[in-house]
Amino acid sequence: METSLPLEHKLLEEHDFGFAKFWFFPNFLVGEFAEGVHVTRENSLGPIEVLKRVYGTSTPFVYISNRKNSYSMDPMGYKDIVDMFPNLMGMAIVSDNKYRRMIATLEKMFIKKPIGVFHRLEDAYEWAGQQI
Repeated sequence: METSLPLEHKLLEEHDFGFAKFWFFPNFLVGEFAEGVHVTRENSLGPIEVLKRVYGTSTPFVYISNRKNSYSMDPMGYKDIVDMFPNLMGMAIVSDNKYRRMIATLEKMFIKKPIGVFHRLEDAYEWAGQQI
């Protein structure tokens, strides 16, 4: 990950699935999808299994989407994945691209969780801590 984390954040696991990389911390995870990927429920099964193992359905966590690249996703599949985790406390979207930040507004129609939009990962980490 480009940005170093404050020392109080302990990296539990790191996974590279080819189409995406994920970093798991005690109460949040950071995901970065590769350029041009179309994210579906089917190609998300690997990350979902790790999510289930790390957080289960009771450990509260926030998902931080570090949108460095351009990719697409199936919005209905996205909602299904979010619904699998009652312990998901919110989502943070990090991007320096105005268009990608605007997409977050559309995501709020599908996801009934708090969604924060940020320019910097550090701000998303702080927001995630406030959601737990």
